[in-house]
Amino acid sequence: MSVFNEHILRDKVAIVTGGATGIGKVIARTLGLHGAAVVIASRKRDVLDTAKAELQAEGIQCLAMVADVREPDAVEAVVDATLEHLGRIDILVNNAAGNFPATIDNISYNGFKAVVDIDLLGTYNVTKAVYTAFMKDHGGAVINIAAPFEHWGVTYQAHVAAAKTGVISLTRTCAVEWAARGIRVNAIAPGQVDDTEGLDRFEQAVEGITSGLSGTKQDIANAVLFLVSDAARFISGECIRVDGAACVDMLKVGAE
Repeated sequence: MSVFNEHILRDKVAIVTGGATGIGKVIARTLGLHGAAVVIASRKRDVLDTAKAELQAEGIQCLAMVADVREPDAVEAVVDATLEHLGRIDILVNNAAGNFPATIDNISYNGFKAVVDIDLLGTYNVTKAVYTAFMKDHGGAVINIAAPFEHWGVTYQAHVAAAKTGVISLTRTCAVEWAARGIRVNAIAPGQVDDTEGLDRFEQAVEGITSGLSGTKQDIANAVLFLVSDAARFISGECIRVDGAACVDMLKVGAE
């Protein structure tokens, strides 16, 4: 049972990139179960079809679109289709991301570029398209999925740390520039989350790196739901860590 009113997002429309799998699918489901119509975007049609069927089986209105967030034309097609079929875009969750664990010397030039292009450039592409087509005149809420790497180095994550730190900076700038237009822009930095592809890759690559407290995909989705709801109407420009105090503990250890 949700702690939120089931109609908290009634008549809202949300786009969730990377919404067919993992954390993104749980975010889409959570927004949908609280009243929003959801648009999920992914590069793979098969996972989109599966996710759409699952969401619709729970009574969620869902549109599924194939799109690569690195391609502005594809992104604009998602936005245009959303407005054509659903008439508005109240919520954007930039969740699509690329990641693989590797030390700096083992990340290829193309590998580094690919992660930055998906995580940072993709976030910019979708945010700009949604802003231009709808939110600049109607307001809305944008959530960017970041990472808690802004203040320290994290081994095996140079490419992700660079991209996600850029996402946090972009979040703050958008929040400042667009506040007068009624647009709130925030970021969420998940900590260790169980049953995700990223965690599985780390467990395979680095023994013991995932020790400690883990959260769930639902924990991240609940944070998104709070931030896009009217309960957070005066919160913007923030990056909220959802990590069970892991980052606070790392900072304490680093200071000793």
